[in-house]
Amino acid sequence: MATETKVIPHTFPFKMQGDYLSAGRTNTDLARSGALWLSLKINAEGGENAVHAHSRETHSFVVLEGECSFFDEKDEETKVTQYEGIMIPKGAFYRYLNTGKSNLVLLRIGSKIEDAQMEETRFKPDGAPIPAYTPENHHVEGVPIPGQVWGAK
Repeated sequence: MATETKVIPHTFPFKMQGDYLSAGRTNTDLARSGALWLSLKINAEGGENAVHAHSRETHSFVVLEGECSFFDEKDEETKVTQYEGIMIPKGAFYRYLNTGKSNLVLLRIGSKIEDAQMEETRFKPDGAPIPAYTPENHHVEGVPIPGQVWGAK
């Protein structure tokens, strides 16, 4: 009879750090473990401008610096400022914009839900997929400001 080797999980540290931007936006993975992950999003302007939902994920955004507005599929606005957040359940439609006068820094916490069989997990209200890093989602590559860093040193 074969013996099973038990894998023991271990803790691991991460740092929240990213470049301030003169234009565009960045998304930096901070930590991942199974069904949970954290990422740091920095927006000089804009945001995730196309209304979309996620079929296999519940997630939340916490504003670490700046302010933003989240909009649902009816274009109803919810303002979120520093140290405030918003919960976005699986299937809830939203978009967000940096509405402050400086860079927007967000902590994004995601939790995978395994109950959908779709390849693309982001979709528009009409059901069509909408990948994150596309012109349709108004994606603009981040342009770092040399020597200006947010977060851990």
